Amino acid sequence: MQKTVAVTGSRALGQCPALLARLDALHGAGEVARVVSGGAAGIDELAARWAMRNLVPLTEYRPDYAAHGRAAPLVRNGQLVAAADLVLVCWDGVSRGTLDAARRAARAGKALEWLVAPAPSAGPVAGGLGL
Repeated sequence: MQKTVAVTGSRALGQCPALLARLDALHGAGEVARVVSGGAAGIDELAARWAMRNLVPLTEYRPDYAAHGRAAPLVRNGQLVAAADLVLVCWDGVSRGTLDAARRAARAGKALEWLVAPAPSAGPVAGGLGL
């Protein structure tokens, strides 16, 4: 079954071999209908390059600051998660935006895969993961 695959990740991460391997595996199995991301630097750029190289449709949900002000990235995360069947998370253990998207996916019952250390159980996170 083809899926819309959301990729969310930290801007500080320029590489994520596990993400590329997972996307390659899904694509090889014919399971990727579309990739969606937030259009930010770092992991989002990596996902966009992968989609272009593999001729997979890409949709980028960019924050609309004019409409939502400071909440724009959080609104965008909600759009990203709503569009996805599967959410791939590349988290540096610090990024609050990436963690917000992962929490939203978990609360919405979306399939969620963590692809970068630290794993959610690696240590305390302020406010807890909320998953």
